[in-house]
Amino acid sequence: MQTMLRRLLGGFMLCLPLAAAAQFPNGPVRLNVGFPPGTGPDIVARTLSQHMGPLLGESVVVENKVGAGGQIAAQNVARSPADGQTLLLGEVGSISISPATYRNLNYDPPRDFAPISEVVRADFVLVVPASSPYKDLPAFIDAAKKAPDRVNFATFGAGTPGHFGAELFAREAGLKIEAIHYRSTGDAVSGLVSGGVQAAFVTTALAAPQVQGGKLRALATT
Repeated sequence: MQTMLRRLLGGFMLCLPLAAAAQFPNGPVRLNVGFPPGTGPDIVARTLSQHMGPLLGESVVVENKVGAGGQIAAQNVARSPADGQTLLLGEVGSISISPATYRNLNYDPPRDFAPISEVVRADFVLVVPASSPYKDLPAFIDAAKKAPDRVNFATFGAGTPGHFGAELFAREAGLKIEAIHYRSTGDAVSGLVSGGVQAAFVTTALAAPQVQGGKLRALATT
């Protein structure tokens, strides 16, 4: 299980439409991100835009194309003119997981995007509410196996790394889970803190302040 979970990494890749690979921006650049303001991907995009602007000599505007676990942003960039003005902050869900899990995806990453650079890589943390009776991973697994019902896992959308991690963990540990999909990571964490769901895989950046603040308990990291 440890080997399998090590493969679950949250990553962000800066991409542009494939036909624009040789183009250099000549005007404002639109950086598309598939998640709401204030979320991890949005913070990465805005931090990146602040550094890219001076380097390119152009303004870099972050545009939040929210929905479908990042797929809407990816579709928007795939359909944009190949003029070097539109970029995608692609993440592992929309770039790697979705093509393997959705039959009617309206974009094809190898065909539609040219990767520029990997921007961020982050581990994930398995967390439970602070009020949870489970103090460590073996206790959680043991109780989940004995439970008459499925264990509820919060995710920040179907096909996202948090969803993928929960399903992979369940398969390796021999558990039955029910994925509860939220609109964003923030909503998923709120549901977890309130006790509405029993566990979740979230990034270390998102988990750390909640664990330090006594609202969540960390059981394991990928």
